[in-house]
Amino acid sequence: MRKALLSCAICAALPLASAQAEITFNGFANIVAGQASSGDTQWGYDDDVDFKQDSLFALQASTDLGEGLSATAQIISRGENDWEAEFEWAYIAYDINDNTRVLAGRQRAPLYMYSDYLDVSYAYPWITPPEGVYNLELSKFDGVSLSHNFTLGEFDTTAQVFFGSDNDDINVQGIDVNSSFDEIFGGTFTLNRDWLTLRTAYLATDLSIPIPVFDELAAAWNNIEGFGGVAEALVINEDKAKFFEFGAVIDYNNYLLIAEITRINYDNMPLDTEESMFVTAGYRFDDVLVHLTYGVDENTINGIGDTLPVGLSPELDQLIGFTRQGLEFRNEDSSYYTLGARWDFHPSASFKVEFSKRDNDLINQDSSLVRTALVTVF
Repeated sequence: MRKALLSCAICAALPLASAQAEITFNGFANIVAGQASSGDTQWGYDDDVDFKQDSLFALQASTDLGEGLSATAQIISRGENDWEAEFEWAYIAYDINDNTRVLAGRQRAPLYMYSDYLDVSYAYPWITPPEGVYNLELSKFDGVSLSHNFTLGEFDTTAQVFFGSDNDDINVQGIDVNSSFDEIFGGTFTLNRDWLTLRTAYLATDLSIPIPVFDELAAAWNNIEGFGGVAEALVINEDKAKFFEFGAVIDYNNYLLIAEITRINYDNMPLDTEESMFVTAGYRFDDVLVHLTYGVDENTINGIGDTLPVGLSPELDQLIGFTRQGLEFRNEDSSYYTLGARWDFHPSASFKVEFSKRDNDLINQDSSLVRTALVTVF
């Protein structure tokens, strides 16, 4: 009897709750086709035409619960993941006042100039943001953030702090491994005045990535007396990583200039630093934007491999060779440029086309990529 009464009470409350919390739906879609030059691979593409790598479909639901409280959830289905849908965002927001907001739940990691629109190709000139800068494996986190808007001189200013963690599968050398970003802490600071936007961000986290090749090498070095430091440098387990970003946008009349630079410092890991930057210049001809991007990516590996003694024994020399080879997995010194155009043929849709050429200076190899995209918001 009590269960029946409880069921009736819940059913009676549902229409009232729905009336009080109206749900608003919107979304976006990117349909992208790409092909690398013959025999090449670049940014996930090879020399076969691919319609899945950068294509996606997303639906976002939000509701205003009244008195400053709201809820938002975003589901994204990506072609590269065989169109499996997953929650990208799922958070509760509370507006303390007109200038201060708190978010709790799964949310975007605010690392870049276009982090809030990272998957919304319609929101920026390129088909996807420049790969080198926007390639950190951490794109979202579970936690809390606080943002505050205020005026600083003649600038509209936003300051934000955030804290949380994230666990996700990432691809390392063709193997999916579970990464852990613990005790994520950071902040952002943005200045905006008319046609000028300046932004900086900082993030620190304890990073753990179980990479089988490195774990095996570390176990081998642990068995050799006096080389524990080598093993420690190969294992990524709760090691500190620090991220820095600075970006600027000048959007003046028909001229567009975007620049962004990032640096990541790794403490006692196979990688030492990652530095990436790009500059984009564009000009609008009515509803067509033509743009050119130049970018540079440089990764520096841990130098411990160069300090190991060679010639003591054939077995040790072989292990040193394997270790040096393993450390090279993320070593990079490359540059690229992208020439593209965007045609806003519809109030809610754009057609984009791009040609990208990448020069890998480490192996003296070039590759090129052609992509087209139909992007929309709804």
